[in-house]
Amino acid sequence: MILPLASGVFAPVAPGDRPAFWAVTGRLGGHSTGDYSQANISQNVGDDPGSVSRNLEELAGLVQIQGRNLALMQPIHGKSIGPVAQPGTVPGVDSLVSDQFDLGLVAMGADCVPLILYGSRGNEKPVIGAVHCGWKGLVAGVVTATITELRLQGAREIRSVVGPAICGSCYSVAPDRRESVRTSTPADVSVAALSVSGGIDVRAGVLAQLARESVSSIVVGECTFENPETLFSYRKNRKTGRQGIIITMRENQE
Repeated sequence: MILPLASGVFAPVAPGDRPAFWAVTGRLGGHSTGDYSQANISQNVGDDPGSVSRNLEELAGLVQIQGRNLALMQPIHGKSIGPVAQPGTVPGVDSLVSDQFDLGLVAMGADCVPLILYGSRGNEKPVIGAVHCGWKGLVAGVVTATITELRLQGAREIRSVVGPAICGSCYSVAPDRRESVRTSTPADVSVAALSVSGGIDVRAGVLAQLARESVSSIVVGECTFENPETLFSYRKNRKTGRQGIIITMRENQE
């Protein structure tokens, strides 16, 4: 059984709202072995497909849906958004958005930032999103683009949960990457992301982008690189699995 780092629910705040259940995973409690032990949820890293399928089924169970009702993405480190109306894998996007009931949106990472969003639309049912954001996504503005899309679909109040990611002290990069962040993001975002000399703190940058958009956030998990026993880190191990975050909206208010 996958052991979540945290789980919870976005409770209704407006007449049309429905609750949305979410969970954040690390590497504990699943069925994968070796480099991917235990709770790898990625089908594209070389893990045994049967183990991954069992892990995805248990991931879905954390939010009380079936594994066949998951929507996954194939990130490309950009800001493309995939509107989702049914389960499956959406290629070439770093963000999923949906207003369908009992459909689990999933974002994964092994140093990059996985996050989910819940947008209340007043008298209409809410809209939800899942986002994958690395340093390129920070520069491209995938988080801001997703928030903009939620608002275009009528979201009035947006809340978020941000999962584990590598910290700036452990993510030293070439100067040109830092320069890209400095020149391509607002000053408060770049200050947050570049607060550590020589590195990029992508999660700090993401949180700054959320704050700019007046989106409240819950932060779950520590630095992926510094916690190899509980979290996957590509920078630390290269051959490794992926943890993730999931959100699903429930029609019933129970």
